[in-house]
Amino acid sequence: MTVVMSKNDVCQLCVTANTTAPCCVAFSVLFKMKHPFRPEVLVVFLVLASMALLSNSSGVAHQQNKDRTGAPGSDIPCQQCHGGGNYVPTVQAFLVVDGDTEVLDYVPGAVHTLVVNVNSSGNPAGYGIQGTILLADNNNAGELVDQNSTDCIWLDEVEGRHIFEQNDLCASGVFEVEWIAPPAGSGPVSVYVSAIAVNGNSTSSGDVYEGAQFQFNEGVVGVEEFRGEWVRLSRNVKGKLGLNLDTPVRCSVFGADGRVLFDEPMAAGEYQLQLQTGGWVVVRCMTSAGATFTQRIWMNP
Repeated sequence: MTVVMSKNDVCQLCVTANTTAPCCVAFSVLFKMKHPFRPEVLVVFLVLASMALLSNSSGVAHQQNKDRTGAPGSDIPCQQCHGGGNYVPTVQAFLVVDGDTEVLDYVPGAVHTLVVNVNSSGNPAGYGIQGTILLADNNNAGELVDQNSTDCIWLDEVEGRHIFEQNDLCASGVFEVEWIAPPAGSGPVSVYVSAIAVNGNSTSSGDVYEGAQFQFNEGVVGVEEFRGEWVRLSRNVKGKLGLNLDTPVRCSVFGADGRVLFDEPMAAGEYQLQLQTGGWVVVRCMTSAGATFTQRIWMNP
C-alpha cells in the first residue's frame, strides 16, 4: 500500500516556526526518501507532530524558547502559523493599582496589575497570548511577579527578556499579570502583546492572530493620591467591592453596559458589596452637600 501526501500537506501539521523541531526534521528525512514510506511509519510521525503541536498550547517561550511578542528584536510572530479562521480578535491592555484603580500612567516602583483583555467575534474555543514590558531602550521594564498556577498565565524568559504567556488554552480572554514598575526617571514603557483566538482543533488552521502595542508614561503622583478623601475603594475579590466611607453618601455602581448594579444611601462605615460581575464598573458617590466621587475600577471575574 502506498500513501500519497504532498509535502505541503504534511508540513501543515508542524505548527512551530522552528524548522528544527523534531516533527519537521523527521518529515524532512521522509521526503528525501526515494521510495514511498509505509503507513505505520507515517502514523508514528503523525503522533510526533501532534505532540509537538499540542505542546505549544502552553506557550512558545516555555516550549520553543522563542520570543514572539512582536517587540523589537523578537522572532516572527504567531501569524506565520496561525491563520485561516473567521474570528476578529481585539486586544486591550490597561494598568490598575491599589484596590484595582485604573491609572493612565504607571506609578514608579508600585505594584500594578496589567490586565490584557482579548475578545473576539465568532465564539472561539479559547485564547492564547505572549507579551513583554520594555523600556524605550528595549530593556526589561520593572519586574513581573510570579502568578498562581491556576490563572492561565506563567512567566518565562527568552535571552534575558521577561515574558508572560498562557500556560494552556484559556477559555477566558482576560489575563492578569502582576508587575512592579521601574523606579522614577525610567520614562515611558511599552507593552507588546501577541494574541490568538483559536478554534481548539489541535492544529494551527482556523485560528486568527492579533498583535498590539500599548505605551504607558511615567506618572508624577503616588498611589495615595489616587484615593478619594472621603471614599476609599478596597481590593475586590470575586465580585465583592469594598467601600470605606468617612461621611454619609448615596452611592451608585454601574456596569460597563450602563446597568445599575447598586444604588442606595449609605451611612459612614465599611461595606462589602456583592456585585456578582466582572470587568469594568463605575462607582459614583455624592454627599448631601453635592460633593461627588467617581471612579472606574476593574472587578475580578
